[in-house]
Amino acid sequence: MPNILAFTIGIALWEAETVYERAFAIADEHMQLRKERLKEVTPGQREADSFVTFSQELEALHDPGDLIQHALNRLLSVLNFDQAAYAIIDGNEVFFSQQALREGVPAPQPALNVRVPLTEAGLIDTAQRTRTTAWSTDYPSTSDNMAIMVVQGVKSAVVTPVFSHGQVAAVIVLRAVNRWQTITPQMRKIMELTALRLEHALELRRAVGEVRSTLEAGMLTLGLVLEARDFETSGHTHRAAMMAAQLGEQLDLNTTDLHHLRQGAYLHDLGKLCVPDQILRKPGKLTPEEWTTMQSHVVQGHDLAARIAGLSAETLGVIRSHHERWDGSGYPDSLAGTDIPLSARIFAVCDVYDALISQRPYKAAWSHEAAVLEIERQSGHHFDPDVVRAFLGLMGRAVNFQIEPTGNQESGHP
Repeated sequence: MPNILAFTIGIALWEAETVYERAFAIADEHMQLRKERLKEVTPGQREADSFVTFSQELEALHDPGDLIQHALNRLLSVLNFDQAAYAIIDGNEVFFSQQALREGVPAPQPALNVRVPLTEAGLIDTAQRTRTTAWSTDYPSTSDNMAIMVVQGVKSAVVTPVFSHGQVAAVIVLRAVNRWQTITPQMRKIMELTALRLEHALELRRAVGEVRSTLEAGMLTLGLVLEARDFETSGHTHRAAMMAAQLGEQLDLNTTDLHHLRQGAYLHDLGKLCVPDQILRKPGKLTPEEWTTMQSHVVQGHDLAARIAGLSAETLGVIRSHHERWDGSGYPDSLAGTDIPLSARIFAVCDVYDALISQRPYKAAWSHEAAVLEIERQSGHHFDPDVVRAFLGLMGRAVNFQIEPTGNQESGHP
């Protein structure tokens, strides 16, 4: 038929010393490019299905690091490369923040978080300057390679930019090691779709993070107001909340759970708004009836917080259960062991520690060492032993907690 090619060919010069695999990969790339010019190439059904699945999986992830890592793992699997990496562009420098490797493939150099000049980053620099995907089926022969990558056996590579506010903020990098991989138009389309999907997901998480920060700031302010009414030791709420967040990180809480933990910490004494001043500010020992009223602040706080739109069950659990005890002797529900929400168990240790090192009208401030020993002594009684072990580990590493006794302040009761 006139003007219709019966087939498409790809040609590569095969010199005597040329590895057959390299020549075949280059010829295959030429053929794919010619096919692309003749007819728009779209991802195959397998790749399309994988991308749909990938998009759905992203919806379930909240931490930006988890989003990026999942994208790298998925690309490594679907496109059959050996190394996948996410590189962040910071001014005139670039560094790899995350990576995924096929089993048996060594980790590349430069290592994670090692900064290199952008002008020495090869295809990464090209992708940043051109704002589009850069690739090479025969990476060692391209003029914009990274010498260190060639030494490590990288034969083929593709780099796709990820945008933020219209600027190239990062790139996704795929590499084939000790073998040539044809960089097809389908691969590049999947890379670009993934970068676009990742950009949207990260932007959404960023916006959510800003809203959360604003909400947390408001909750901290409310916590400070509660301190003023209770004559609580100045800064107790902020110190205990920050300590709880660090302890939560030590116990591998994810970003969302840490957010809920901080919210609960800021509002843990919200119910004291419902406790009469003569009880809340009483300097001496409470009567049994007064103590019952004081204990009701956790239920009252839970009920008040439940009316605030958007607070999670985990946040409410901190407010209600931070006075529960591991052995079941706490209040208000006499919960024991792992029936107590984990965030409440974490905050309980930090709340008590900060109270011990703070001076109150009815007690002197304990030393840091004495307070830590008391926390350890209460392991398995008041506190979760696993949480105590993590707490002691942090204290042993001299984490930036407030460990100096605070000044003389008038205070009520826990």
